[in-house]
Amino acid sequence: MLIRQILLKRGITVGAANISDNHEIKPALEGLGISFPKKVIVLVGGASGIGFLDQFSMQKAVRIVARLADKIDAIVVDGGTQAGIMAEIGKQRKRNNFSFPLVGVVFDALLMREEPKSILDANHTHFILIPGDDWGDESAWISKIATVIAGNEKSITILVNGGNISQHDVQYSMLEKRPVFIMRGTGRLADEITLSLNVTAVDISEGSGKILEYLEKKLL
Repeated sequence: MLIRQILLKRGITVGAANISDNHEIKPALEGLGISFPKKVIVLVGGASGIGFLDQFSMQKAVRIVARLADKIDAIVVDGGTQAGIMAEIGKQRKRNNFSFPLVGVVFDALLMREEPKSILDANHTHFILIPGDDWGDESAWISKIATVIAGNEKSITILVNGGNISQHDVQYSMLEKRPVFIMRGTGRLADEITLSLNVTAVDISEGSGKILEYLEKKLL
């Protein structure tokens, strides 16, 4: 395991941990100064494939997630890049001066191909770099890392929009027995996915306050 600082946009430096197996998750969290166990929100869904007409509903959904995390002092775990829902949650955190930890999980080979400042979102507070060579390799790790952070606290997964990789994100959360909430009305996978015992739909056309209250109850 390696703890280091990564230089991102605007001269921001963010702590990052390189890990190689599940046993290094706890030491990585400790090395990054992330307090746990804590309530966790896993945010998954659309990156670069979000259509123009889905942008507004996506932004509304992510804004609710950010407000929820700040209200209940939860940690948000996502894919950490400058795209779609990940960039939006970073913007919401910065714009509203929220203080919740925002942890991005990224496969390490990506940073061998791209400059960190060109790919990682500078509004995230921490990064965990995991083994992998391509998009989707982070899915299982996001779910496992969230489980370790939560410990005996509650955690949920929220799907906003999403494509093929998001389907795997949902499946891994279900394997961890983490309740999944689908933001219907945000487009693509979120509007198509089949509901099951552990997957619940939330209508994004409802008032933000009502959705926030509903999700908050699931974490209390």
